Amino acid sequence: MRTQLFFLSVVAVATTAPALAQDSSLRVEREGRAPVTLAADAIRGLPSDTVSLASHGAAPVRYRAVRLTDIMAAAGSPVDSLRLGRKGWIVAAIARDGYVAVFSAGEIEPTVGPTRAWIAFERDGAALTADEAPFHVIVSTDARGTRSARQVNTIRILDALPAAPR
Repeated sequence: MRTQLFFLSVVAVATTAPALAQDSSLRVEREGRAPVTLAADAIRGLPSDTVSLASHGAAPVRYRAVRLTDIMAAAGSPVDSLRLGRKGWIVAAIARDGYVAVFSAGEIEPTVGPTRAWIAFERDGAALTADEAPFHVIVSTDARGTRSARQVNTIRILDALPAAPR
């Protein structure tokens, strides 16, 4: 009986370990291309800045974060490449709980739009809390935090104007 319980415990740990590892990565999807998964270490290795965010009247929290546009470029979809073909691209940051923050490609292009969207991986010099991990989208230029999203695990880039049915 003990052997069976030990075996079941080992099987349970072995089957959940990949899910935990996958949980700390960010999947970037773009229409017409294979998805790219960026490991947390790869994201931490990108150029980053400190971004402050004050939510609901609380004291500001300092995050270490990478620009959303740099994440897109690291995944092979630089925002300036989205102008090719003159499509209306949108970028969606999708959280585990289904919350979605949506941006137009033009507004997050640093030379075009005013929006500064960030993918945070640290909070006050430590790992993100379980409520925020694996990544937290912070939009430092929004007056309210409606597009700040916690537990983000997917960035989806898609054409807002798909071909009309014939």
